[in-house]
Amino acid sequence: MVARALWLRAALLSAFVVALVAACGGNTTPSPSTSAPSASVSAVDRHLSGNVDANRLFQILSGAGLPVNQESVTAGPNGEPTTILFLKDGFQALTIEQYSGPKAVSDAGYKPGSKLVKGDSPYTFWAVNLVIHLGPRIPNALPAGPTLDLQNEAARVVTAIDPYIGPLEQRSIAPVALPSTPEPVAPSPSPSARSPAPSPSKK
Repeated sequence: MVARALWLRAALLSAFVVALVAACGGNTTPSPSTSAPSASVSAVDRHLSGNVDANRLFQILSGAGLPVNQESVTAGPNGEPTTILFLKDGFQALTIEQYSGPKAVSDAGYKPGSKLVKGDSPYTFWAVNLVIHLGPRIPNALPAGPTLDLQNEAARVVTAIDPYIGPLEQRSIAPVALPSTPEPVAPSPSPSARSPAPSPSKK
């Protein structure tokens, strides 16, 4: 009887092990991934190509919600600029000068790195064939430092126009960040230019 009981117990244990192995040994093939690769979205370049009409820039500023109003329009004495729009941006004077092309803008003195000159406004921006003056302009006098309100308005103007004309250049009393014109990277000092370590003092 004892031997039969032991045999029956061994048989039951063997059957249990077989069932356990069958339950755990299912299909190990990984299921295919259902996540689709993310499509890369390229940024859309909205910069206007070719020469830009001054009225188009006025529409961009107005469409961005800036309180701009046109006061008068004229042209340069010698044909350049071809169009000059005199505007008011809230309480700030705003002038948009349209030249015949980028070369005419450069010939008028608006070049990268150029310095402020007499008759400038506190903020002057240019790109393609357009030059924008923001703030008061006094003939034969350098511009005064901008108020905080004028600095904030200059940032608003740049934010509104930078996606459409650019990259912008500027000469300003207190320059504002130009989104499409990154600041140059400052060169790191060479090892020889670093100051030597101080020598231990004598006791």
